[in-house]
Amino acid sequence: MKKEEIIESIEKIKDISEKLLKTKEEIKDEELEKYFYKLEKTRMDMYDAVRQRNMWLEFMDDKGTEFIDYAYKTKVEDDILKIYIPEKIPSIKRGANYIQKQITYNVSKVTNKFKGMFYDKFVMVIIKIYDDMKIWDTDNRNVKPIHDGLINGKVIKDDNIYCTCYMVQGYHSDKPHTEVYVLSAEEITRIINKRIR
Repeated sequence: MKKEEIIESIEKIKDISEKLLKTKEEIKDEELEKYFYKLEKTRMDMYDAVRQRNMWLEFMDDKGTEFIDYAYKTKVEDDILKIYIPEKIPSIKRGANYIQKQITYNVSKVTNKFKGMFYDKFVMVIIKIYDDMKIWDTDNRNVKPIHDGLINGKVIKDDNIYCTCYMVQGYHSDKPHTEVYVLSAEEITRIINKRIR
């Protein structure tokens, strides 16, 4: 990404922020929503451009810009890959956004050291979402970025029906975060299939 393009994107954010701040008390909800949409779109444009530049630099055996969030943690215990994600999983209703791309990128980077661990196995991905809302629906959360991160990190081959099954549990917590557990699904699915027949 050219420096001029980065500056142009920053100026776009500055312009829309200044326009909004001039009206202050008179800001309508609709204007705020439009502002956040434009802000998110500009951030995503910048992120995509830097990511594409990184791909080119890696192809040329050079080092790109790191986005990795070191609050993401991974470890393996008892053949289970455990991933700590220090943020909320966004709602499906929000559509594609910067947070989702960051989750995919960070999961990919922190799990890459376990590349191939479940690549030829049928796995279960257990996702525990801790949110500061007391009542919310787990099926409204977009867990796809987690699966995409595991695929990009080459931990699992794919998230199709032959490679992966998953479950999501929701919890209330004052500290929103997500815990992910990746394990071989053979034994679990055998028990489930035996009990529900």
